[in-house]
Amino acid sequence: MEAPADIHWTGYSLAERDWRWQRVRANAAKAGFDCVLVPLCVDGRNLHLSLEQHRGTRSDCRFLTCLDNAAVILPTDGRAPIVISDLEDGNGWIPEFRPVEGSWGATMAQALIDAGMERARIGVSGTQRGFYTHGRAFHGVVNHSSYAEVLRRLPNAKFENGTETIGYARYVKSAEQIACLRRGAAIAAAGIDKMIELARPGVDEGELYTQVMHRMISLGSEYYPMAFYSGANGGGRLPRFEDPMEGRTLKPMYKIANEVDAVFGGLIAQEQQPILLGAIPEAWKPAIELQKEMYYMGLEYLTPGRPFAEFMDLINTFGEKRGMKSQLLMHGRGYGDDGPLFTPQNRGMRNREVGLEAGNVFILKPIAHSADGTFDTSWGGCVLVTDKGGEPLVNRTPGMVEIT
Repeated sequence: MEAPADIHWTGYSLAERDWRWQRVRANAAKAGFDCVLVPLCVDGRNLHLSLEQHRGTRSDCRFLTCLDNAAVILPTDGRAPIVISDLEDGNGWIPEFRPVEGSWGATMAQALIDAGMERARIGVSGTQRGFYTHGRAFHGVVNHSSYAEVLRRLPNAKFENGTETIGYARYVKSAEQIACLRRGAAIAAAGIDKMIELARPGVDEGELYTQVMHRMISLGSEYYPMAFYSGANGGGRLPRFEDPMEGRTLKPMYKIANEVDAVFGGLIAQEQQPILLGAIPEAWKPAIELQKEMYYMGLEYLTPGRPFAEFMDLINTFGEKRGMKSQLLMHGRGYGDDGPLFTPQNRGMRNREVGLEAGNVFILKPIAHSADGTFDTSWGGCVLVTDKGGEPLVNRTPGMVEIT
């Protein structure tokens, strides 16, 4: 990939901005809303928040404004949005915005009044988890106190859940977004290459983690913590780190799993690569081959118009035919909380009838378990849904890497 000095990205175009606004307006009008409100969410700049809170905070405002921290009122009648922010400067999309005066709640309420929404039907994004976004946020992501103040100041307006108006707009990626996700996937793959280069018994895990993160940031990624798992197989779930403990070192036959995320153009791409510090045992190889089969089968299936129900059932029962267990693990990629979400913990039952569309981008990483249940493996990367099937955004070889 290019050296840091060769990285040049000028940002998203105004055409991209208008495309996004038009999609949200159309969804809101179809739902009967007079405007969409993206209220202040949990402060996404607070680094002490959990990763799940981070995913649910900045995403909708970044999608509409490319600002890190903002509230947005987008009328469905074509008027320009009113944007409220506590940042010092705007950007090419939003050169001017309203500052926060007194409190976020009071400022949002006044902006709604100025937009003529005192008696309007207002769709509010982030009050509930959605099918396409905020799928992990069971109780929504809005800041309660500021939103409560808005409700108090506009007693005659009707506020309803509008999470899907923006979520569905984010579900299909534009050409500009896909280009950024391709770059992000390539950066994540470069991070994996660095991990494979350095991972050896005796290496300090913190140093390894730092080198991988440095590699991705040097290639243009925003900082976004990588999930790193390591330990001996057979001792239950591997410990998960986003800040490896001091003094932990890799040991022979350690199994390494990871979720390597890179952020380019504000969009999160993910690649995943299992690694073993030793020769792969023969007993593991059938599960590794099963996982490859499921991945390639997934690429063939991911075409527009198909419901997720078929894909879920296909993957979740695939291993039974070979005397093993299989599980679908897949979710959207983009601003971080994109969906639909399919994990072993959240089997995606509420998403069964959601359909695939051209321009969807998912991280596809099905899980395969050995026949005796003592080993499992997952490999995957970002995949674009096209008329010809799933297209990996970066080409990599499936399977587990053994380092001997």
